[in-house]
Amino acid sequence: MSTFGPVNTLQAFRALLEERRLNENALSLRDGFEAMLDFYRDARASGCAAPDADMLLFQWGTYDRRLLPRAGETGEAFDFDLTRQLIPEGGEDDDIWQLSLTFVFEPTGQLRALGRGNRWCHSLQELPEFREYVLGSPHFTVCSRHRIRRTFLEYQCAG
Repeated sequence: MSTFGPVNTLQAFRALLEERRLNENALSLRDGFEAMLDFYRDARASGCAAPDADMLLFQWGTYDRRLLPRAGETGEAFDFDLTRQLIPEGGEDDDIWQLSLTFVFEPTGQLRALGRGNRWCHSLQELPEFREYVLGSPHFTVCSRHRIRRTFLEYQCAG
């Protein structure tokens, strides 16, 4: 198991992608999600040892870019996202950092029917069940059949 400093989260994940010969701008849904899940399993963030200081968040839904702007995106979009949330020791609400891998799709009727939702993974012990849920979910199956419009890999303060 490797470790990385929270400030180096994006670089550590990109190193994993490079090791797997994956291009972050041309990821398939499966390759991207598997990489994020494995990154959580195999790489620990130093200084994030408190309960709930290192978690995963799976989320999906249709969003209006006028309300939630994103570079190069306008109108409505369906986001399908896996995020690793880190809170350094002694951190407050404004010290919440997130590494997000978001796949953006045209909001078709089939994708809109998935609604909006999320599910958290709070620990490594929960990861096997979480992985099975995410990769076996109807959300993942439906999104896998659609063309990805854009992929975002971002690391930012969410607090």
